[in-house]
Amino acid sequence: MDLPFDLDAEVVRLIKAKVIELPTYPGVALQLQRVISGENFGIEELVRLVEADAALASHVIRAANSAFFRATTPVTTLAQAISRVGASELSNIAIAGTLGVQASMEGPLAAMRRDSWRRSLIGALLSQELAKSRRLDPGEAFLAGLLHDFGETIAYRTFEVILEQHPEATPQNAAQWEWQAQRYHVELGMALAADWKLPDFLSEAVMRHHDDDTSFCEHPKLVELIAITDEISTRLFDAPSLEAAQLPNIIGVSTAEREALSRLVPRFPSLLQSLDVPSTAKPVESLVAPAESSVAPSAPELDVPITIVKRDAKASYRALQVTDTVLRVKGATPQTVRHLVNVEAGPLKFAATVLLCTAADDGCVIELKPFAMGPDAQAEWRRLVKTQKIAA
Repeated sequence: MDLPFDLDAEVVRLIKAKVIELPTYPGVALQLQRVISGENFGIEELVRLVEADAALASHVIRAANSAFFRATTPVTTLAQAISRVGASELSNIAIAGTLGVQASMEGPLAAMRRDSWRRSLIGALLSQELAKSRRLDPGEAFLAGLLHDFGETIAYRTFEVILEQHPEATPQNAAQWEWQAQRYHVELGMALAADWKLPDFLSEAVMRHHDDDTSFCEHPKLVELIAITDEISTRLFDAPSLEAAQLPNIIGVSTAEREALSRLVPRFPSLLQSLDVPSTAKPVESLVAPAESSVAPSAPELDVPITIVKRDAKASYRALQVTDTVLRVKGATPQTVRHLVNVEAGPLKFAATVLLCTAADDGCVIELKPFAMGPDAQAEWRRLVKTQKIAA
């Protein structure tokens, strides 16, 4: 990396000085776990705990109204929301949501931290689902999936602390930041495990999920599960659809498990968005270099109306070009890079990651990459690519 200082030396210095900024264990989550483990509790007690944390209360209601929990009628009260999501899921939302708040703070690497947390949450959801057929505890698997790579999120925050001391630093390619974070994510994950006094099964999942040989592990089945979900989540991020992710090619995943994931994964974006935290702070200048366009100038042009929905805000655009993996649009409203949005174009509806947003003469040009499209959306996407038209 072309930085005006030795990043390795700076990270090692912070680690040795034990001044790495580790997130604190979510207090409400700890209280919820204690109450739920006692089994003798009521909805009223859970409501009292959740309503004490305004951010968590908002997360729970939004999650309960998401497609992930198959919401058909809206809920408006915490009691209704908690009844819908269930006690065990409530505890998961408390931990994931609190970490999401910390991961979404403004900073020069905010985009990388947000992506990293999103990957962690996807890993948690995948682990929870696969645990059911492997005789593993789904709650433990969720935590292992959530925390096994959270050291990467901490790495980005560590880099930001260093960058604050070096205002002369210039933007670096996203892949370079990712590579640096990967180098430290296990060590920083173990620091978090020690600070939170996590049980052995979680510490082992953090430490060993990249090991090829799990025969010497105390919890080999869980470590193997986390390794598999790590690969699946990577494929989901890299591919625009379930089909392109090629789950059948992943060793160690049964046909029944693939079918279960195929039903579950298209619901992920709704939960991810419900736990996404819009920052109220003034944006900090990013030190992640803007991505280059992935749409070739020779790609066919089209003129199709689309709508981008984020939370309850809608903005209109015109689609300019479409490829097998990217939709290029133009409009007056900018979108934040690496945020997850919903896209609507006639019968075509899908979640997408904002790859880039660049200023244009009369607005901005945005490139969108679909995220985990299911079979129906994939079929409509193919039709759009082939015909350059939206179905009537």
